[in-house]
Parts: sequence; structure tokens; C-alpha cells
Amino acid sequence: MIFRTKPHFIVKENLQKSKNTGIYFKDIVTPKVLEDVCFRITDRNDFTYEYVDNEYQDEFLDRSYNKGRIAIMQYNDMVYYISFSELQISGRNSSVQSVPTAYNMFYSNPYPKKRLFYYFLNVDGNAETDYQILIYRLMNTIGFEFLNASNELMYRIKPFISVEDIIFNRKINSGRNRSNNSTFITKGSNGEIEIFGKTYGANKYETSMFCYALSKLWQPGQIIKLYEVLEGDLKELPESSLNVIRQMGVINIIPTDMTLERKIFNSNNNLRSPRYVLNLFNKLGNKHCSLCNCEIPELIQGAHILPIAAIKRMSGLSMEEKLKIALDGENGLWLCENHHKMFDEGMITFDKEGQLCVKNDLDRRHLIFINESIKYKVLPQQFLSDKFLWYLNQRNSITK
Repeated sequence: MIFRTKPHFIVKENLQKSKNTGIYFKDIVTPKVLEDVCFRITDRNDFTYEYVDNEYQDEFLDRSYNKGRIAIMQYNDMVYYISFSELQISGRNSSVQSVPTAYNMFYSNPYPKKRLFYYFLNVDGNAETDYQILIYRLMNTIGFEFLNASNELMYRIKPFISVEDIIFNRKINSGRNRSNNSTFITKGSNGEIEIFGKTYGANKYETSMFCYALSKLWQPGQIIKLYEVLEGDLKELPESSLNVIRQMGVINIIPTDMTLERKIFNSNNNLRSPRYVLNLFNKLGNKHCSLCNCEIPELIQGAHILPIAAIKRMSGLSMEEKLKIALDGENGLWLCENHHKMFDEGMITFDKEGQLCVKNDLDRRHLIFINESIKYKVLPQQFLSDKFLWYLNQRNSITK
């Protein structure tokens, strides 16, 4: 690296769509913006800068358009990566879509004397929703320093302090707004941390950020698994993100495509597929027993309404059609271990109105225990879709 006695910026002038939109990064990150950045980092107003084209490359920038909405500042023997916000927030991920790319560039570069910053431009739109704050906290956790957050935000950004802290706050955030449910973080029956991440579209940025932050906060003895739920031609997370996750060396990445689902379905009658679990998350939200107050994720299971064994015995359906039924989020409920076992044993079921039905020939002591253990005697109306009721009718006709 060149030793520079005066701060020097190198900025790729082209964004991905600059030729189509006519908007270039040099028009957004102007010398005046660079001056403010320089002063906030170095307390100096004097600096040099250059805007470079796609062909430029050095040890910090590849030959490409401006990935990561980033500027590189070199001063003495330090290198500063500065990622800039969008000018307009048009969706929940729009202002931070470039952040994982910027982080990948920063983390993957072996140069040791480096720091990572985020700078808010004059943003048009709400940059301080609950979801945005969640993302800023993830950014702070993985090492982003916010240069001008106090000017742009009322909220003071704080990093997460533990894996459990992230799980709790993710649960609260997704509960407030169901549209925030693209990445689910929970605990499995053995206490391992499980990430169910959509790896396509804007969702891949969010999944990457959660993986980075969880890796940073990992403690010895913790097991973290990322289930990549792949859809058709939509493959894994971007290779640059996967490389960073692998370099961090904490998360076990488990791709789950339909080939794997078929194998699981064919091999046993106790389907615990990542795809089925994700479909339940999408329908029901975070893990919570539908019959009692239990929200301990290690104790909550996905209970099939129409059991796998019964699905396999259905006539007139292809294997693909049976697998579709087995993976359908409408064909399930969250139940704690106790109530799941009662359901599987036929001790309890539901009628077409969602009303709890208890088997009437049980020992009186058992009836008392079952009734006392169940707080909610009627399923929420939003659970009772036409498909759910069809699965329930099929189950009840078998168990009668």
C-alpha cells in the first residue's frame, strides 16, 4: 500500500445501473460529502480524491462497478472503508442492500490496519423504522462505525451483546410486522441455534447480516446451523457472503433443496424438514404452542395435522403431490412436546370450528391433567383456512 501523508479517497464512479439511470456515484458522493467524511475520521479538511472507472483495480478495489456503495480512504498506513446509504428508502431493505457487499470486501481483505464506517446521506424516507434499527444494530455488532448517525437518527445505535439478545430482538421485531419475516432464528430441540434463511431477492442481504452478527457473538459450546431453503433455480447465498461465513468458521451451512426433501420424506414417517419448519414460520410466526403459553423454542415442534404415514397411504396421488402435502405450512401447528404427543396419540383433536375435542374415554385423572394443561380451547380464526380444515377433516376421518 502507498503510504499517504494526506487523506486520499478512491471512489468508483459507476453504480450498477448508472448507464441506464444517468445517476453516477460521483454525483452522490461529492467532494463536499468526502470533506465531511474526512473531517469526522481524521479531524482534517485537506484531502485528495479521485473518481475511477470500472477498469480500475488495486489491492482494495476489484475491477467492476461500485459494489457496496463504497469509498476507500487511505491515510498514513490505515485504510478506511466507507459505505454510504441510499438517497431514498423505498423498501425495508433498500437502504442497506449494499452493506453485506461492503462488509464482504472489508472482511475478506487481509490488510490488517483497516476500519469500517457507514455514512448517512440526506435520506428521503423513514430511516428509523424498527426494522432499520435492527439492521443498524447488526451492522454495529459486526464492526460498522456510524459517522453521522447522531445527526440523522434519534435512536442511539447499540450493538447486540449475545446470540440470545439477537434471537429475542428478532422475535420482537418480526412480531410487530409479519412482513419482516424473511429470516427466522430459533433454537432446536437440542439447544442448537437454527437460522432459516431465504437466500434470494432482498432477503439474502438480511440472512447474511444475521449470520455475520451471530458468528461474531458465538461462544464456545454453541452450535449454529444455517438452513438455506433453496427454491427452483434460486440457489445459495452469494458466494462472497458464503465465503465470509465459512471464514468466520462458526456456522454450519446446510443447503436444503427438493432432492433432500424427497429423501427425508421417503426414509421415515417423522418429517422434520427445514422447508416444512420454514413454511410453519411463514404461516404461524415464531414458535409458540397453540394450546398453552409455552414459548420455549427447544420444546416447540411442528405437528402435522395430516400425519406423514397417512399421507403416504393416500391413493391416486403421485409422490410429488404427497411431498407437497407433507411440506405444506397449512398442514401443521406449533405444539409443545406434551401437546404434540397428546395430538399424535389421538387424545386431543379439533372440530371444524377449531374447537378443542378431548377423547372422552380417558381416565378421569388424565382428563383433568389434559384440561388443566390447555389454556386455549379454540384455535385462532386465522389458522382455519380451507386447506387446514381439509387436512383436519382427513385426520379426523382416519382417527375415528
